[in-house]
Amino acid sequence: MVQGFSHRVRWVIQPIRAEVVARIQREVGVSEILARLLVNRGITEPEQAVRFLYPDWQHLPDPFLLPDARIAVERLLQAIERGEKVLVYGDYDVDGVTSAALWYHTLSKLRARVLARVPHRKRDGYDIRVPVVDEAHQQGVSLILTCDCGIQAHGVVERARELGIDVIITDHHEPGEEVPQALAVVNPHLPHSRYPFADLSGVGVSYRLGEALVQAKGFAPQNYRNHFLDLATLGTIADVMPLMEENRVFAWYGLHSIPRSKRPGVQALLSVARVSADKPVTMRQVQFALAPRINAVGRLDDAAIALELLTTDDPQRALHLAQELEEHNRRRRSEQHRILGQALEQAKQRDIAREWVLVLTGEEWDKGVIGIVASKVLEQYHRPTVMISLDAECGIGRGSARSIRSYDIFRAIEERRDLFIECGGHTLAAGFSIRVEHIEELREHLNRLAHEWMSPEDLLPRLDIDADIEPADVTPTLVDEIARMEPFGHGNPEPMFLTRGLTILEKRRVGDGSHWKLTVRGEALPPTGCIAFGMGEYDLRFEVGDEVDVVHTPQWNEFNGRREIQLQVHDIRHSSGIIE
Repeated sequence: MVQGFSHRVRWVIQPIRAEVVARIQREVGVSEILARLLVNRGITEPEQAVRFLYPDWQHLPDPFLLPDARIAVERLLQAIERGEKVLVYGDYDVDGVTSAALWYHTLSKLRARVLARVPHRKRDGYDIRVPVVDEAHQQGVSLILTCDCGIQAHGVVERARELGIDVIITDHHEPGEEVPQALAVVNPHLPHSRYPFADLSGVGVSYRLGEALVQAKGFAPQNYRNHFLDLATLGTIADVMPLMEENRVFAWYGLHSIPRSKRPGVQALLSVARVSADKPVTMRQVQFALAPRINAVGRLDDAAIALELLTTDDPQRALHLAQELEEHNRRRRSEQHRILGQALEQAKQRDIAREWVLVLTGEEWDKGVIGIVASKVLEQYHRPTVMISLDAECGIGRGSARSIRSYDIFRAIEERRDLFIECGGHTLAAGFSIRVEHIEELREHLNRLAHEWMSPEDLLPRLDIDADIEPADVTPTLVDEIARMEPFGHGNPEPMFLTRGLTILEKRRVGDGSHWKLTVRGEALPPTGCIAFGMGEYDLRFEVGDEVDVVHTPQWNEFNGRREIQLQVHDIRHSSGIIE
């Protein structure tokens, strides 16, 4: 759904690849529309389609195909057998915290001497640092295992080698031209990787490598998978990984697994977030109820609280920790609202006709919140957005960037790595630190590349429409086929259809006035209810009797024992508009 910009939204109907669609339809035994939905999501081979429609553990590749997996497993086994002390070091977001918790539990169950730690965002900063290695050496640690971090930690690995500490890096972030000289670097993005699916989350890499370790110890992998599926699912969904291939397997089974979790911390989290443990959780509940609470404490305070939540065996302690997370989440929302207001006010002062990348700065912006705010600004301006929190005393800015798919923000940053003290990220998001005197040069560099890489059309919001369908095609069968595509998320968006020539029969604003409800009718389509979230203002633009074209997702609406088709409206125009 696009709010307030209907006249500026591009409606782009995905081209029909008729031969590929026909092949999927024929060989997989599905309808033409379902085959088209699959092809639109890059599923062009019958085997892929089967894996997508029927997720199964058997579809997972051999975890030993991960780069350096055997070296990592052998060294971990050696550490277990010798009683060596192992430090697991994660990150302060959901992906990093669930990764560290997974390794702590796994190694503990295998009777390893294990410590688990995640960085304090403000005190330690992103990624593992040299002081962590020095402290580990003092504690008698002889093996460090990073998870969801480490792929850029060259100096840290060198320091560990000087102290006689082996390092195993498990990470999913894009590597640079050179990787740290660790004992093992387990990352499916490495150029020599034979692992067939690169888009694992940090906890996904840990989950699969942990499975390889369990296999090597002679245990049944399925017990391990079931026990840690809750953590793998939380981290994968929270890190917005594409829900394809094995990520889809994790989500498919994991949304059922989370409410059944035996971890006191997960149950306490469900309780404070008011998410029922009596039925499968939804993608929306993970994205907007569970994950933000884990993330909030790492943004504003110490992610060690979240790590303890996911590792404690004490239900009372878990509930206390979950309540702490709840308070931090309340503070995070307040801080986010304050910074967003300042950022939007600053954006109004920029020359957006020339500045295709917004670079916004502020001295009292919490470094843990600016990434969320960057996403919010991007939603409003539909252009890459960089938020920089300034530390006037030391002359350094901590930045968080979010981007659109036509602008590879990490590549842009990498091209001027000399401007940064440190940086990391991927195509759509990046983080960095930079000296204040270099910020203007960064702004000019990012915008120069924007004008080289993008066109003005890229700065317009767009709706990618799966198919242009007739009113008569909106049937219960279509709604049921859409349900086969669930769960929806990054890489597998909820299907959108365009239906033309519908007549508005009724309309009214609902809720607090920000939502819009209407009834439409079309040829061979009986009066059908529609809901348009966040589009209450559209009530002023349309009249009963208007003929309209609607971009929508058909879904079931169950109320008072009745089950009816309802169209969730994403955008609407008066008929005869131009469509790409």
